Amino acid sequence: MRKFFAVLLALGFTGVAVAQELCVLTGFPVPRRSPEAIEGALVTMTSEWDKDLNYKRRVGADGFRMVVPKGGYLLTIEAEGYETYVMEIEMDQTSTDLGLMRMLTTAEATAKAEKQRARAKRY
Repeated sequence: MRKFFAVLLALGFTGVAVAQELCVLTGFPVPRRSPEAIEGALVTMTSEWDKDLNYKRRVGADGFRMVVPKGGYLLTIEAEGYETYVMEIEMDQTSTDLGLMRMLTTAEATAKAEKQRARAKRY
């Protein structure tokens, strides 16, 4: 009889884990001046509640697709030669498509920052 209750209890906890709502996130990171995906870029979703909990994927020719539990996340996309893309996102829908995500090269990002500093000095 004890074994029956132990199995029943274990199945109950498994049901709770499976019942967690999952969301699908898709996106297509591209260079600022090109429609081609930045293949090989690392996409990371870090939970706002548990910094040790993160999900990672590499960008392919068709962008990226991730399945994560509902909640708040910090999305980062890193690729050699590009400025890191950072975005806070709340995953509360079944499916979210970020579409084209324009990333600046490190040279473009540096030029943009210098331009903003020069503009700020004028005022």
